[in-house]
Amino acid sequence: MIYLGILLGLLGCMALLDAKWKLFVFRHPLRGLAVLGLGTGFFVFWDVLAIGQGIFLHEPSKLMTGIMVGEQFPLEEVFFLVFLCYCAMILVTGAQALNQVRARRCRASSELRGRR
Repeated sequence: MIYLGILLGLLGCMALLDAKWKLFVFRHPLRGLAVLGLGTGFFVFWDVLAIGQGIFLHEPSKLMTGIMVGEQFPLEEVFFLVFLCYCAMILVTGAQALNQVRARRCRASSELRGRR
């Protein structure tokens, strides 16, 4: 149960960052949620294939709920995959926003130097 709580807390932190700077879901909600769903779906499919191959195996833990959404597929894995995709998109869109700010500052600085 502790692991799920941590994942939900981290998802909340990502949502707060997203809301404050409108980086991903809060910039374009439908498109952002669609991308988040597709990314998570891709990794769920990946996990299901790996479980079928015997690559991923679930080991019971006191830190987890014990709820399984599929064979060898714990509930926490779904939330982890959502967090993984959301975090990646926040990092990508955050880096893009930072680069845009830096480019504007650089242009403004060179314009000021050009006026002298």
